[in-house]
Amino acid sequence: MTPLKLDLSKPLGSWKRAWNTAKRRAGAECRLHDLRHHFLTNLSETQTSDSTILAIAGHLSRKMLERYSHIRSKAKRAAVEAMETISHVA
Repeated sequence: MTPLKLDLSKPLGSWKRAWNTAKRRAGAECRLHDLRHHFLTNLSETQTSDSTILAIAGHLSRKMLERYSHIRSKAKRAAVEAMETISHVA
């Protein structure tokens, strides 16, 4: 993979062209929106407050937040295991 060389004295052109060039050079098969979804999901998994995630994402409603930041199976499994541990102790 060749490093991306930018001439900062010239405009990048369209963001879409810049994204497609970077994606092609990295060999990545994802959409720009996939990165946003991944980022918001990771914020959700780090116990970041909903209000903070809403502010970062620019979402106006909790419903929109829920649409884009799914909690992954690993986080769900960890929550269930934590509850099982608590119920065995009690």
